[in-house]
Amino acid sequence: MFAYSEDGQHFLGFRTNAVGKMQIVYDYEGKMHRIYDVETPNVKTKVISTAITNAVKHRMVVPTLFATLSSQNISLKELV
Repeated sequence: MFAYSEDGQHFLGFRTNAVGKMQIVYDYEGKMHRIYDVETPNVKTKVISTAITNAVKHRMVVPTLFATLSSQNISLKELV
């Protein structure tokens, strides 16, 4: 599942990596690319989908995503 902001500048999506861990991918105008591991086990994809859909509707996409997931005790860790 993925979504773009209305202005097309922000992309959020999620995937499962090779070892089965869920990841969230963020991109801003093709210039800033970030990947976050979902650290909380057994998170339903519906919860992540809803958070992504909500986040791309806001001006502050990533903080909104983190706040939405944090309020549900779901933690993310940025890959570096």
